[in-house]
Amino acid sequence: MGSKDIIDMKKRSISSSFLDQLKTGNLKSITDYVRVDPYLDLELRGNSVIIYYRGGKVLTVDEKGVLTGLVDEYYLSPGTERILPSIDGLHDYLAHAKHIVDIHESTKNSKLGEKEIQQRVVYENNLSVNADKTDYFIADVEWADNDVLCGRADIVAFRWNHMEHCNRIVQLTLIEVKQGKDAIRTNGENSPGLKKHYKDYLSFKEDQEYVDCLAKDMLLVLKQKKELGLVKGLDKLFEKENTEIEPQIEAEPDFLFLLANYHYYSKYLQIECKELQDDCKFINASFCGYGLYKDLIKTKKDLKFSSK
Repeated sequence: MGSKDIIDMKKRSISSSFLDQLKTGNLKSITDYVRVDPYLDLELRGNSVIIYYRGGKVLTVDEKGVLTGLVDEYYLSPGTERILPSIDGLHDYLAHAKHIVDIHESTKNSKLGEKEIQQRVVYENNLSVNADKTDYFIADVEWADNDVLCGRADIVAFRWNHMEHCNRIVQLTLIEVKQGKDAIRTNGENSPGLKKHYKDYLSFKEDQEYVDCLAKDMLLVLKQKKELGLVKGLDKLFEKENTEIEPQIEAEPDFLFLLANYHYYSKYLQIECKELQDDCKFINASFCGYGLYKDLIKTKKDLKFSSK
């Protein structure tokens, strides 16, 4: 991968003028609405932001202030009323859009399971009452750079150990979310399994220049989310004695599998792990929640499989 690829990397961070619109300007009401709604998630997309509900896109806002609502797919049910989004009618639109997504997810058309889990991970580690006590902060979900080989991740996070906040050192961490036992199994192109994702990560991290570029952009995304009030507990990361500072990013990125709702008695994980390296990592969510802690990370050799 050459320098041109680095220059052309599609950044997720937004311009300072767009940030100001969302922070204090004419788009502030959108940010305020998302901040207090635990079931909405605002993600930065370079020249736009997307609001997610249960993993589905309910609202897109570009830097010119143009609002775009639900795609046609959500209006497949006969008689479903359409409401166009507007700043003045934001509450009515979002309440209506969320209900339409709920209806859609209750039918055979449901497809957002893993994306919904990603969104819960974002909330638990960025905005919940325990967010400032976990070891990971979420910068992005559904990251993809189609122009770069293997450039994708379900979740992009930074590990910043909550017990070591005096040290402003973070690690770029890519997280692959898999729900249930079938999602982890290698079974053709539609189900690449765990081995393919880990192989992609190994290819991704070979280009240190690209890794560094992505890490810097994602750290800026995290800082912008913090400025919008969408992430708790980051004041000491970017500031020291009221002076803005630049955190240090570890050169080596990390990669974790987050297995949600895996059937404990299934043999699929045991079979899949035979094709993985011993240092491949899995993260246990905190008991029944989605808080992420570094001491709950296990390598393949640490896993205990059911004997049934």
